[in-house]
Amino acid sequence: MEPKPITINDVAREAGVSIATVSRVLSGGSASAAAREKVAAAARALGYHKTPVERRSDAGDEHALALVISDLTNPYYSLLCAGAEQAARLAGWSLIVCQPDFSPGTEHTSLSRITALPVAGAVLVGAAVEQGSVDEIRRRLGRIAQQMPIVTIGPRVEGVSCVNITSDLSLSVRKSLAHLFTLGHRRICFIGGTGALRSPSARRRAYYEEMDRLGLPTDRELRTDAGFTPQAGEFCVNRLFSAATARNRPTAIIAINDLVALGALRQLQRMGLRVPEDVALIGCDNQFFTPYLTPALTTVDLHPFDHGVTAIEELIGTLKNGGGEYSQVRECSLIVRESCGAMLGVRAL
Repeated sequence: MEPKPITINDVAREAGVSIATVSRVLSGGSASAAAREKVAAAARALGYHKTPVERRSDAGDEHALALVISDLTNPYYSLLCAGAEQAARLAGWSLIVCQPDFSPGTEHTSLSRITALPVAGAVLVGAAVEQGSVDEIRRRLGRIAQQMPIVTIGPRVEGVSCVNITSDLSLSVRKSLAHLFTLGHRRICFIGGTGALRSPSARRRAYYEEMDRLGLPTDRELRTDAGFTPQAGEFCVNRLFSAATARNRPTAIIAINDLVALGALRQLQRMGLRVPEDVALIGCDNQFFTPYLTPALTTVDLHPFDHGVTAIEELIGTLKNGGGEYSQVRECSLIVRESCGAMLGVRAL
């Protein structure tokens, strides 16, 4: 077997300093004379050689950060990217956006692509921090963190040295359910998402837990985790209402995101059902189009633009000052509009 290559993680451990300090020293950033000497001595002792990325840094070609993201066609990620770009620009940094594929068989190529980027650090969101088992994600993030400081947006993974930013996903579901319950709804379903990603799984789990706490019935056999697109919303509504009688069909729907809610709204109208008179509907993400639907969509705002801003600020702070391993849990907001039926008053039980 070939010997394992020496990384900046090894240098940091040998020198007794943070990975961020090693990164700053190797890229010519600000660091004390004592820190520079420790890093240089550790690198010599270990036989550490700079990567092509670090050599490009010394040549003055790098003053950039990376945003590793899942899908820019999804408005949630577009807003997050806009926030990250603004924060980077205002701080005098460039932002490189990378959309790797973490489907089976592509992991090694995707990781190599990320670690070869000419950047000082990276923010990771979406599949990079959510797809696969916890052990797989920990190994993935650990490999990237060996090469550069990182900030993750999504559910926390213990054992990864980074700042983590996450939304209170359980609260987003509880707020939606509490609102519908107060309006008199008792047959409430949750649609969209997939069990392959951790955030949707956490939200669906919170739905079942809160429904049980409220003493409300759920049909766990009728799975409706068909994805994140408008087509998924159409499919879920068609399946739910085709399988139900007028007596036991849902009176309210919570969608995994606004795109799924958009498809659900269209399918409900095709089936001759009125929103909110017959079926209340709540989405998630507060996308730009939600106030312009008929009816305007009630939704949960997870504040992705603010997440992008905060992630870049935390990453730059780590590069300048070093960083620890901690998590920020961010609040969400329920945006009440017409589709939930609040203007109609409490529903007759």
